[in-house]
Amino acid sequence: MQMTNGAIRSPNKDTLPSTLQTLDKEPIIDLDTFDLSAFVLPKSNAKGPGQKPVAQDKTAKEITEFIQESDDLFKMGQKYEIEVVARGHQSLYELLASIYGLALRIEQSEQSNKVVAGIRKYLKDNHQISIQTNSTPIAAIVRYVVRNDKVAASRYTKVLDVARKENLSPEELPAYVTRRGGVTQIQDTEANQLAKATGDKSSKERTEMIRELFKWIAVGSQESIAYTGDVAVHTEPKEDDKEAAKSTFCVFVACQSEDGTYKIVSANEMGKSYEDNLVRFLGKSMPSDLHTLERGLRNFKKKLALDNSLSAGERKQLERELAAPLKYKSVDVIEMDMPEKDSE
Repeated sequence: MQMTNGAIRSPNKDTLPSTLQTLDKEPIIDLDTFDLSAFVLPKSNAKGPGQKPVAQDKTAKEITEFIQESDDLFKMGQKYEIEVVARGHQSLYELLASIYGLALRIEQSEQSNKVVAGIRKYLKDNHQISIQTNSTPIAAIVRYVVRNDKVAASRYTKVLDVARKENLSPEELPAYVTRRGGVTQIQDTEANQLAKATGDKSSKERTEMIRELFKWIAVGSQESIAYTGDVAVHTEPKEDDKEAAKSTFCVFVACQSEDGTYKIVSANEMGKSYEDNLVRFLGKSMPSDLHTLERGLRNFKKKLALDNSLSAGERKQLERELAAPLKYKSVDVIEMDMPEKDSE
């Protein structure tokens, strides 16, 4: 079966005016269509057209003129960095400090919940923007101010949440963000720390999901070989439990012959530990986020469930697995426009 990955799309080109512009945006994955099996398909190695050779007949005068123009552009770039980028960053940090200060005051108010509910109602009624009922004052005020860019609002909320955890005052915020390298750097650092804290567990769960993807790809595969030779078993000494040591896959080593067929060198049962390493290596380009990975796996299962070549039992199994709720929730991005659930 041929599958393509049309899930990774570029972010919205619309940006906020003035100091609310984000300087860099990462690609957004559409989780409704993202198909994890696309990572298994081979990628094209086609090379682009070569560079044109640099002309060698430039005169010294022309070279000097080009260098002078380049130097002028360098000076313009320096001026831009100072007058536009640096000042823009500082203005953004001061704006975030003001948002942070207002959010803290709302948080300390006895009417905090009602204020946030009022903000939610205003945004929904007047701007068709829905935020979660359990939004904090920080998240609500950020979304109130940053209405045109959900990704930027999410980033700013994370930064202010970090400041709140560190008990910073609004006056300390601009210098704090500058010292830590800016909004994006703080977000990346916090994400890395979270990943490190949960790394071992996430790594195991990620490996199991990739293994499950490979198993279902095998179920739907139209390619098969008949092999009657011996299978070499490779296990580590610590794998005393036979069930724990048992491999899911048989790994074949083969060489392609002149007629295009593959000649089998050996068939190998790797054992659980070795196979885990292989699965992680084959899935190294797949998403690290467990929620994204799970959504991609489920979308592949949905397609596979429509394959009439599968047995009735296999399709029933897919239906049961798809009926189960998602196990992993998204924690990286605060979804600002989810359907509102009234709590009042």
